[in-house]
Amino acid sequence: MSKLEEILGITFPHGVKISHATNSSKEAKNGSIFFGLPGTKEHGSNYIHEALSKGASIAIHNNESFQDKSTNIFYVKDLQDAVEGSKSKIYFFLKELYQMPVNFMPKFYGFTGTNGKSSSAFLCHQLFRKQKSNSLYIGTLGFQYNDRKFNSSLSSKTTPDIFELFQILSLCNFNIENISIEISSHALDQDRLKDIRLFYAAILNIEEDHLDYHKDINEYANAKFKILDMTDGKIAIDDQIIKKYKGLLNNNKNSSRLVTIGQDNTLSDISFNITNLDFQKTEFTITSDNTFEYSCSIFPEFNVNNLIFAIYPFLKDALFTSNKINDLSYLILPKGRAEVISNINANIIIDYAHNPKAIKYFLRSVNYYFNNVVVVLGCGGDRDKSKRSAMLKAAIENSNKVIFTSDNSRNESFQNIFFDACKGNNLEKVLDIEDREKAIIYGTRLISHNDCLVILGKGHEKTQEINGKHTKFSDHEVVNEIYK
Repeated sequence: MSKLEEILGITFPHGVKISHATNSSKEAKNGSIFFGLPGTKEHGSNYIHEALSKGASIAIHNNESFQDKSTNIFYVKDLQDAVEGSKSKIYFFLKELYQMPVNFMPKFYGFTGTNGKSSSAFLCHQLFRKQKSNSLYIGTLGFQYNDRKFNSSLSSKTTPDIFELFQILSLCNFNIENISIEISSHALDQDRLKDIRLFYAAILNIEEDHLDYHKDINEYANAKFKILDMTDGKIAIDDQIIKKYKGLLNNNKNSSRLVTIGQDNTLSDISFNITNLDFQKTEFTITSDNTFEYSCSIFPEFNVNNLIFAIYPFLKDALFTSNKINDLSYLILPKGRAEVISNINANIIIDYAHNPKAIKYFLRSVNYYFNNVVVVLGCGGDRDKSKRSAMLKAAIENSNKVIFTSDNSRNESFQNIFFDACKGNNLEKVLDIEDREKAIIYGTRLISHNDCLVILGKGHEKTQEINGKHTKFSDHEVVNEIYK
């Protein structure tokens, strides 16, 4: 019996060789072993025959009610149960399949929050690279190993599942010391990475989002707080979250390990103060036991806040000193995050903001520097409808003109989405142009030298989903085509 068979407690059909494991029937191929596991809507065992038809050699499931006597379909009841410490059979199977070295013990740095996960995790990754550490970023942008190009081929989710994670680690030859990873509320709620222990965790903020999935804000917050149970080390949290959700946090046995971060030094364990903030240069201080001074090119204020959470694990590190200004000008935000488009003769910013608070805070920051601000934005289809009117309201109240357009409409009509967004809003300065490219082109015609066009919602994305189909689309490419 092979080690793989021993872990699962089964005997493979004669001659079967496994080179790939997945819990997605869409990813099944020759040499795959497919794991049919519980999902949010249905059990993965429903997709076993689809996976086998695509070439999977074996299917494993833990659905007691699924009956099939095929010789390559196996029921394993305790697939997801912890067998050694907090780790499951699946974890040990993947460890053996991908030949993970015994001494491979990277430190995971997890970042969650409604806004800023990508920025904090990517900034943390860059700080590890400054130390010459073998580092891995995993999140919305895909993954980046050290300084290589981003790879988004293995997962379309903000947070990969354990199967995708092992594929990523194996592609890096398990030569990694530190991993900076975004962890979404969906991933936390679904225990997507329950086999992983975090060395450091950060809860950046909690605003209303994904309420189509979580139903209400307390359920959403509780999903975020599940990161506390994944963490062995320190957990940094925004001081405003403590104020707002003290009751929920008191129910968690790990809340005593929280370290608060904020601008109020009477409330926070770690306080920061922004002394200068503009497009060219930002200066700030962080005070813990000592006071550290920093300069960087990160903008606006909420992105500085994201940077603080990335810096915190390094505060007592040789990377920074308290007797000089620490230069962080080498740090950059992820693509599509407060990105000022360079080398064109216009002021255009692309940002991923796609909820009311993020839109409000971002536009307030931009308004300070320009005479007029024109906004292009839309709302995603088949997602939380309750935030649509608030998103448009935030844009209306913090700009001079709003062009409402398509985002990822998915299977919903643009007209329905726009109708929801209009509810309760004054539409005097709102124009709707469904075609996103035409909306951006029209927006560029409305700005002059001291004005700015802000394109919100899609950020780094290179496709647009309309009527269930993904087509190639990039805000960046449209802007560059206009000004080439």
